[in-house]
Order: sequence, then C-alpha cells, then structure tokens
Amino acid sequence: MPKTDRARVDYMPCPAAVAALEAAQALYPESITQALIDRLVITGLSALVQGHWQPPRLWGNRDRWKLPTELCRASPEDAA
Repeated sequence: MPKTDRARVDYMPCPAAVAALEAAQALYPESITQALIDRLVITGLSALVQGHWQPPRLWGNRDRWKLPTELCRASPEDAA
C-alpha cells in the first residue's frame, strides 16, 4: 500500500506506553520506533483475538496507568 493511501495516526503515549516502548527497544534494538509500535499493536491484537494473552486491566486516567512489573523486567533473551 502506498504511503499516500495510509491513515496517519497522531499518538501521544501515556507514561506506561512510553515505558513499554523503552522495554520493546531493549528487546528489538535495531527497530525504529514506528516499527516497534506497529509490531506491538499487531502482536497484541493477534494475541488477544487468538486467546493467548490476558491484557492488564487498564481503565480510568491513562496518565496513571503503570506497565506491569513482569514486562519492565523483559530482557533481550526473552525475545528469542
């Protein structure tokens, strides 16, 4: 699909999303931020739809959301 046909999504991440991106960058250091966002969105949706993952419960003020502790400790070996 040509770039001109794609929707542009402006994104202002909450602090937990920034922490998730930082953890993802440690797992995939060669990826640019946009590729990481794409990977995380596609992987997360796939895991939800296929029933392989139960997401953390997030509601209320998104600026107060926290990244689950077990995700903060992800290491590059976990991505293999």
